Amino acid sequence: MTLSLRKLFAPALLAAALVPVAMTAQAHPHDGHGQDREQMRERMQEQRQEVYQRAEIGEEKQQQLNEANSEFFEAMKALHDEHQARIDEILTDEEHQALREAMRDVRQEHRSERGGERGRHHGEQGDEATTATDEAQAEQ
Repeated sequence: MTLSLRKLFAPALLAAALVPVAMTAQAHPHDGHGQDREQMRERMQEQRQEVYQRAEIGEEKQQQLNEANSEFFEAMKALHDEHQARIDEILTDEEHQALREAMRDVRQEHRSERGGERGRHHGEQGDEATTATDEAQAEQ
């Protein structure tokens, strides 16, 4: 039964695992680096192919997954465009620019507070959490 559940959920888990990679690739679509984006797409396709092979996903299901992912990303782009249009209705150009600058400043402050750490996942404990845990244990 475990094997059949694994085969049943493997495509969904694979798609979920690829979402962060895909979102990273779409994070800065306005940067104008078409060649960089094409290289990123190629690397993503290579990674996806490696994941498919390791998971022993057949070509037919690979095609289905690729189509599902493509539909998902198209829907995400449409939603992003809709959201951007709504933001453009709410904010003036000056307010939009001020918001972007404030967001950039806050991100930079957060990065410097964390010591420039990148790639840290939510839920992982940092030094502060470890220290707090150690202190709580010492009190017992």
